Amino acid sequence: MVTRIVGTASGLDIDKLVSDLMKSEKIPQDTIYQKEQWAEYQRDAYRDMNLAIDAFRKSVDNLRFQSTYNAYSAISSDPTSFTVSSTSNSVSGNYNIVVNSIAKVANLTSADAIKNNGINVKSTDKILGTGQTAQIHIKTANGEADIDIDENTTYASLATKIANATDSSGKSLGVRAMFDDATSRFVTSSKDSGEAQSITISDVTGSVAGLIGNGGDATNAAITDPSNNHTTTAKGQDASVTINGATVTSSTNNISVYGMNITVLKESPNVTNTITVKSDSDAVFNTIKNFVDNYNKLIDTVNTKLNEKRYRDYAPLTKDQRNSMSENEQKLWDEKAKSGTLSRDPMLSDIMASLRQYLSVPVTGIASNELNSLSKIGITTEYMSLDGKLQIDETKLRDAINNNPDQVMNLFTKSDPNANPNAKPPVPADKNKEGIGDRLYDILNDALSQLKAQAGAPNTPDNLDTSILGKSISDYNTQFNDWTDKLNDLETRYYNQFNAMDAAIQKLNSQLSYITSALGRG
Repeated sequence: MVTRIVGTASGLDIDKLVSDLMKSEKIPQDTIYQKEQWAEYQRDAYRDMNLAIDAFRKSVDNLRFQSTYNAYSAISSDPTSFTVSSTSNSVSGNYNIVVNSIAKVANLTSADAIKNNGINVKSTDKILGTGQTAQIHIKTANGEADIDIDENTTYASLATKIANATDSSGKSLGVRAMFDDATSRFVTSSKDSGEAQSITISDVTGSVAGLIGNGGDATNAAITDPSNNHTTTAKGQDASVTINGATVTSSTNNISVYGMNITVLKESPNVTNTITVKSDSDAVFNTIKNFVDNYNKLIDTVNTKLNEKRYRDYAPLTKDQRNSMSENEQKLWDEKAKSGTLSRDPMLSDIMASLRQYLSVPVTGIASNELNSLSKIGITTEYMSLDGKLQIDETKLRDAINNNPDQVMNLFTKSDPNANPNAKPPVPADKNKEGIGDRLYDILNDALSQLKAQAGAPNTPDNLDTSILGKSISDYNTQFNDWTDKLNDLETRYYNQFNAMDAAIQKLNSQLSYITSALGRG
């Protein structure tokens, strides 16, 4: 509110009088502010639930897919020669493997240290003498180019030119190059490995190419000798393995065969090693156990909010109330004011009830003598538990995975054969006919949609929030601003009235003074 300085002919503290009058007038606006704050507290709490449910949904999303249950482990008999990993397409069994070769880049390295008058050169040394020029030609699997060398070209700058070389269209030749001061040698190689890679370097003019590939003495005589173009070629090499008699090659050291990913590390062409592939029941067990653990954590998170006490005597602080408190007092009050925002919330209660229901009922379409419910694989609701947490009989779960892996997979991955999301109108899935994975997916997606409609997605800006609570908050803000205008007008009217009263009193005082003076003279 605006503070004014007024006359004091009346002897009254007008500012205090107006302030006291405005306190009662502000009560409706304070109520609106507190409602808006409570709506914000609720929106924040719903969005926290959105994040928690979404995190759980992502953690169990793989339960829907058959590949999760087709888990295999692959073991290399010689990890120094090759490593191996399995995929969902792996086939159990033992495989004989010979690593014939590893993939290599095309590589040219100076055969000897490059010297100038018998002394090893440095990267900053110039290659040619004053006034001399030369040109080399480089050809790779990607293209070819000529590189000019003049009296200012150093060994380091030549390496840079080679590394940056492009063909006539601007395409990189795909080469790496450096000059090593420690050994006084050029090292030039293709960026990619494999038999298709090659590097050929030759002189066009001068005799510099030999320094790159074969080494030599960088004397003026050698450089200007035109008798040999010093052509040098290097080729890359494919990786090659022979597995169960079949030879497989790759331009890299990664080879995929028989549903396995093999990385070769060392050539051992005369040694036969083995790969053992077997079903990985531990991976399936851990996936299901993680689902139960994460579900129970979600139960704790949601139940904490549902059972949180509401302190109705601690309404959100108004701005005036907050300004009258210390920071610690504000913090303690806010903790009470924000408590119970989702206490006994019907939406969250319904979401959790739906989860409990569909995690306990059998899957329709799976025979009763098969694994058609979580209880049959050792996952049940805790005895005498009212919060819906799950517990695992680990022995029973492992037995189910080891003895009936296909039934365990079907329990989690079965889909409703009648569902058709592309039909017009779409035919939704019947949750009773869905496996546990799809049930969870559908229920959690529905829950996220409800939470978004109620409170908006997390991090949604206020001006884009069209949720139920978002609209309420916007309406409260509008009402609050309208009241601000009304109160400003009312405050102005009060001041005008008191100022008019003060002016009237001043006039009466003047008249009284005149009368008193006149009577005195009489």
